Amino acid sequence: MTENKFKGILAALITPFDAQGEVNYAETRHLVRHLIQKGIDGFYVCGSTGEAFLLSEDERKRILDCVLEENNGEKLVLAHVGSISTREAQRLAVHASAAGADAVSAISPFYYKFKQEEIVGYYLDISNAVPAPMFIYNFPNQSGFSLTPDLLDRICRGGNIAGVKFTSNNFFDLESMKSRHPELTIWNGFDEMLLSGLAAGADGAIGSTYNVNSPIALHVYHSFLEGDIAGAQQWQHQINAMLTIHKKHGNLKMLRRVLELEGVHVGQSRPPFLPLGPEADEDAQYVLEHYASVR
Repeated sequence: MTENKFKGILAALITPFDAQGEVNYAETRHLVRHLIQKGIDGFYVCGSTGEAFLLSEDERKRILDCVLEENNGEKLVLAHVGSISTREAQRLAVHASAAGADAVSAISPFYYKFKQEEIVGYYLDISNAVPAPMFIYNFPNQSGFSLTPDLLDRICRGGNIAGVKFTSNNFFDLESMKSRHPELTIWNGFDEMLLSGLAAGADGAIGSTYNVNSPIALHVYHSFLEGDIAGAQQWQHQINAMLTIHKKHGNLKMLRRVLELEGVHVGQSRPPFLPLGPEADEDAQYVLEHYASVR
């Protein structure tokens, strides 16, 4: 039986921007190499943390190409292709599959209150457009749609589904999905609940803070696998302490500030996000010294 390669700790990759707000492809390469050196297991490209919906379709394709080239097969690369438009999502998926991404993933279509049948059809249309395996991105807080175990059953019957990126605190559903489909990979999505997700059956995690604190997340993951629950709890405490600081300023903005301090020039988020001011400098330095520098 072939071992499942979809596991471990993946960074939901930040998209670097230059001073003019254009995608900084050189720093994208730098960030990928920086995280590989920190031991990350892979990358989730152009997702929520990557600010996908502030990017053009062409930019999303070019960012993925850049990541794949720098990664050069060393780590997993999952391409987020989700869009409100099925056609755009299919185009992004076709590009990702042809470019060599290990899998594609998609948030459910949003804004309009699509019916369940329409969302099921969206996932099947994307999955059936490409040979690459697909991960459903379940993030009800942002998309307004919550994947259920029954809906997962239906989608799995019609598409090449590899699993779910589960960004929810409904661990009852997570456990049920994994119990019904042990062959699927469930990625935990909320960083502050990494250990809880693993205990409920998740095979790994995809998270924003892993752009900065991936060694800590890896310690949670490996401590759990080794049965060292007390150790995993101590490492999880560090993730949560870091997030407590970040929430004062905005998690994505603080991640960018800390990466700048690490020498990875990711810049500011695009408007309508406002830039983070100097009031965060002291906290960012603390995060750098106490969480980003852990090995």
